[in-house]
Amino acid sequence: MQTITVDIGGTTALFEMHLDGRVEQYKIATGEGFNVESLNRQLRELESDYGFSEYGLAIALPGLVQDNRLLSSKSLPSLNGLSQLDLKSRAKQILISNDIDAGMQAICDPKHQCELLIMSGSGIGMSIAMNGKPFTGASGVAGELGHCRVMTESGEFSLEQLASGGSVRTRGIKSPKELFRAGSYLGMGIAWSVNLLNPNRIWLAGSMMNSDDYYKGCISALNDMSLTAPLSHAKVSRVHDMETLVCRGLNKLLSQTRD
Repeated sequence: MQTITVDIGGTTALFEMHLDGRVEQYKIATGEGFNVESLNRQLRELESDYGFSEYGLAIALPGLVQDNRLLSSKSLPSLNGLSQLDLKSRAKQILISNDIDAGMQAICDPKHQCELLIMSGSGIGMSIAMNGKPFTGASGVAGELGHCRVMTESGEFSLEQLASGGSVRTRGIKSPKELFRAGSYLGMGIAWSVNLLNPNRIWLAGSMMNSDDYYKGCISALNDMSLTAPLSHAKVSRVHDMETLVCRGLNKLLSQTRD
């Protein structure tokens, strides 16, 4: 089956068209004003250009997604409430997923008892997999690491306010020292998860992981603040080909649904 997978972020959206053995990509800018009509317009144009009909469509978004519906997204407020019924497309199969949970689908392995995928881009989030299967909690929204609170000398803030790419841009953080510190806050949050969940693998992804100073701060705090026993069993890796991670996971989700 032909498919379109869409990774919609706070600043850009990546569309991947899978057409009988070949893959084509298309990027557009998003932002707070990106809404349902913006998305439907792009889908109509791609369907017309590539002749898509009765295809598989999977869309991933940052925020709380439950039962194929976006409950809330801080970076894409105009898409809040998006459901399958809002998508005016020729697709035969439609899925809507949280972006990090979709990304986890691309990398999780049944041989690992516990894996964590932490993504630091416009926001911060985490996905958990147990024996190759996503763990999403009682109501499907587990992993909201970015909303954990931290007390600093300047007051109490969420991890997103201290360490996300959106926060880094808003505060104009550019110096190596400041980027290292921002990364260290994320590393502290990951250390909490290591101590609680004792994972085999920790995957790091998102645009902020491309900053060497931020990454070093993250790893430094992770090593300093994790208990030795659980951390010694965890392999930490940056995700290769981060740009297509979410779309790869969406394609896997479509395949699993067809099966």
